[in-house]
Amino acid sequence: MKPLTVIYWSRVLLGVVAALISTLLGALIGDPSFFNGLTIALLVYIIAYYVYKPLFLAKVEKPQKIFTTGIFAYFLTWIVTFVMFFTLMGPTLTITSPTANAVFFPGDTVTIVTKITNQFGTTFSGANVTAVSPTNALIQLNETSPGMYLATYNVTSADPAGNWNIRVAALINGRYRETSITVLIQTGV
Repeated sequence: MKPLTVIYWSRVLLGVVAALISTLLGALIGDPSFFNGLTIALLVYIIAYYVYKPLFLAKVEKPQKIFTTGIFAYFLTWIVTFVMFFTLMGPTLTITSPTANAVFFPGDTVTIVTKITNQFGTTFSGANVTAVSPTNALIQLNETSPGMYLATYNVTSADPAGNWNIRVAALINGRYRETSITVLIQTGV
């Protein structure tokens, strides 16, 4: 295989590797932003150049070709793969309380607790988290510890009997997440 072909295809592969490193590092520190990822992608590209230079300098007609070969393919591969990994590694919103199918009566207090983490267990603080009451009013959940959000709701006789779909929504670092569970409100004993 020709040296420039080797450089080109290895840069495509390095684009995937740089995207994976960008995403994993961002997920571990809790800030997988585009600019942090781009910095890592640039760093990987520059390191690869200095690895390729002594290996291919005598084998190519123009030394600048070592730097420029595959640059577009590298960054295109990196951005597409980074976006894919970024989407897959995003935060997950989980309702930990109440449990699904729990039964509540007028006068009961429902404690709504949610947790926001990613696949590595990294918690997300500072999110705007809301739930919906049985009458579709918004309930604001407050952060009680990193990644944990809580609110209470007092069931009243004015709340409709039947299934209450507790829908919790969160805006986390610019990303919208939503989850729900269903509980039952009964009016009689």
